[in-house]
Amino acid sequence: MSNLSLVSQELPDFLREVGVSELTKQLAGKTGVKRIVPKNGIFRKMVGGEEMGKTSNSLKAVIIHGAPHVGRIFYAKAWSPDAEPTAPDCFSNDGRAPDSSVSNAPATRCDSCPNNIKGSGMGVNSKACRYSRRLAVMLLDDFGTALEGDVYQINLASKSLFGDNSGDRFTFENYSKYLANNGKSLEWVVTEISFNENNDNQSVLFQPIGHINRAIYDVMKPAQERDDVKKMVIMTPYQADMSARALPMSKEEAEEPFEKAPPVAEPKKRESKKATEPPQPKHNLDSVMKAWSDEEE
Repeated sequence: MSNLSLVSQELPDFLREVGVSELTKQLAGKTGVKRIVPKNGIFRKMVGGEEMGKTSNSLKAVIIHGAPHVGRIFYAKAWSPDAEPTAPDCFSNDGRAPDSSVSNAPATRCDSCPNNIKGSGMGVNSKACRYSRRLAVMLLDDFGTALEGDVYQINLASKSLFGDNSGDRFTFENYSKYLANNGKSLEWVVTEISFNENNDNQSVLFQPIGHINRAIYDVMKPAQERDDVKKMVIMTPYQADMSARALPMSKEEAEEPFEKAPPVAEPKKRESKKATEPPQPKHNLDSVMKAWSDEEE
């Protein structure tokens, strides 16, 4: 029996629910948040800052948690592959004010910050301070394997959050509203996450492809309540650095315009009904998922 065939075999029944031990994680040096980094048409699995796998195929996942607000992150210096990892110069979890841990924030509010002005970034129409929202997801392929119950962090940049949809595939802010308008919850459905080929594979889109089953629910629900999963979607200086600086920024991403990102309103300023009205879904959600199921048969 080869070593590879042993590793590929299923674990004995009494070990299947145990998972990888803390001893193994410590000795292997693979501790820390597990992340999925989408970049240039490739999804990369990162553990402890090291790449553990990658794929150009779409991901089928269950979204079990997310940051309650679109956040922001700012680095004064341009990214360099030779530079030592550093904490961001400023970041915000609510998109309105710098985090309390930021010692020298450029401004007291995000809407009055000089880094929130078009042209402050590397591109003509880009901003130096960038939007982001974190999600915690479980991969469909992990259910029924030794990785069942593993949760991954995925960080979405502006192009994956806002902008145009592509057929039945949505940018995330539109996707969450689309599900809510149809009486569905994010964690009730299996979501296909795929790259947007109309955007040079620099951003991802979301599409519902089916409801979860009871077996998935029984694993997903307790994972959703774990403290480490709840913390996974909240930025800290270290976590903000690890997510934003994991891979080089592409030229297209660096010059990314922000015309379609929502402005941060003043505390007493009322937004127009048109600005706050969620997009109307083009198709009924059940018919979208049924169409996918019919194609699979």
